[in-house]
Amino acid sequence: RYGIGINGAYNKNEVTRIENSEGIIHGNPDVLSQGTKEMYRAEVGYPIGYFFGFKTDGIFQTQEQIDAVRASGHGVLPGAQPGDVFFRDLNGDGAITDDDRTMIGNPHPAFSGGLNLTLGYQGIDLAVTAIGSFGHQIAKSYRSFADSPLQNYTTEVFGRWHGEGTSNRLPRLTSGSHTNNQYISDIYIENGDFVKIQNITLGYDLKQIWKNAPFSQTRIYATVQNLFTFTNYSGMDPEIGYGYDEPWVNGIDLGFYPQPRTVMFGVNLKF
Repeated sequence: RYGIGINGAYNKNEVTRIENSEGIIHGNPDVLSQGTKEMYRAEVGYPIGYFFGFKTDGIFQTQEQIDAVRASGHGVLPGAQPGDVFFRDLNGDGAITDDDRTMIGNPHPAFSGGLNLTLGYQGIDLAVTAIGSFGHQIAKSYRSFADSPLQNYTTEVFGRWHGEGTSNRLPRLTSGSHTNNQYISDIYIENGDFVKIQNITLGYDLKQIWKNAPFSQTRIYATVQNLFTFTNYSGMDPEIGYGYDEPWVNGIDLGFYPQPRTVMFGVNLKF
C-alpha cells in the first residue's frame, strides 16, 4: 500500500492602506546590529515588513575604479577605498544618502508546500514528511559589530576582500564601526529557499515473524525529525520567523539556535 499527499499555497502580500500622512510604519533601529538604522518597514504598495536599505554593485577593487565612478557623476562615499562597498546612487544626485535606500528583500515566500509519503509492505511501514518555501529572502547578521572589532566572526570572513579580485561581495575588514557594515544593504540579504525533510519514520510489525505474540500488533519503529535541509542559505536554519518585537515582521536571522535533529525509537503494542 502507498499514499501520497501534496499541498501548496501561493502568497502575494501588499499593504494597501496605512492611516498616516506618510503611508509608512517605520521599523526600529539597531535590529540587524547595533548602530544601524531601520531595515524593515510597512509601506503602501509594498509587502508588509519588507527589507529596506541600499542596493550595491559589488566591492570597489581599485582606486582607479573609484575615481572613474566618481567622475561619471555616480555618488561615492567620501573616503571610499578599495575593498569598500559600492553603494548604488539610485536617485542620481551624485551622493550616497538615505534617499537612495529602497526595497532590498521580501521575507514572505511566494510559494510554500508540503509532501506526505506513506509506504507499507508485509509489516514494514515508512512515512516521510517534507516541507518547502520559495521566493523569499532572509536578512542575516551574526555580529553586533558596533560593540567591538574584536568580536568573533563566522568562517564567512575568509571570503572577504583582501586584494584586487579576491571578493566582489564581502568588504574588507576595518577597525571599529564602518559604513561597509553599518549601512544596511543587500550584502546582508540572502535567498531563503529551502526544502526540509521534516520527519521520517520506519517501522516493522514483529507479528509477521512472531506469530504467537500475545498482542495483535508488536510494532517497533525509529523516527528522525528535522533530518536534512536542502538550501543555499548560509545561515544555520532558513526556517526562521523572528521579527524583533513587531508581530508583522519576520525573516530576520541574528544567529538563533537552529532546530535540532531528533532521533527516537519506540514500541507500539496493541492488545
